[in-house]
Amino acid sequence: MKNVILLDLDGVMIITPPWRKDYIDEDGYSRFKSDAITNLNKLLSIADADLWLISARRRGYTLEQFNVFFKNRKIEKELNGMVSTYFEYIPRIEELKGFLEDEQFDNYLLIDDDSSLEGLDDKNFWVKTHPLIGFTEEKLNEAIEKIKHWKK
Repeated sequence: MKNVILLDLDGVMIITPPWRKDYIDEDGYSRFKSDAITNLNKLLSIADADLWLISARRRGYTLEQFNVFFKNRKIEKELNGMVSTYFEYIPRIEELKGFLEDEQFDNYLLIDDDSSLEGLDDKNFWVKTHPLIGFTEEKLNEAIEKIKHWKK
């Protein structure tokens, strides 16, 4: 079985209210919330899955650059890929549908705060975070419950 965790950054790992500038770490990239890092590492330690980035922030950076940012923030698994970007911005739900059609994964888990995903036909594998709170322990437990229902 080939599984994937699709990770958004804003509202999941990076918690910056729209009226504030990001806190920037020493490597020049936005600071990740420390409990979100802990929770993501716990999830990655039990989920047999590739890790892909679906964040709008993937524009302008390479996979290699993101892997350096993730390593600097003590995320214990490298990103395997980034969902393709399009010439024009399209809604997240369309990016997800295109990715799932193009890639050959048996199961997926999406961690994202994007409200446009409310239109998903199947919300069983979406963990919706609050944009000003992020990937909490409660959301980690929700994610663990969802991956228990992956096809074997």
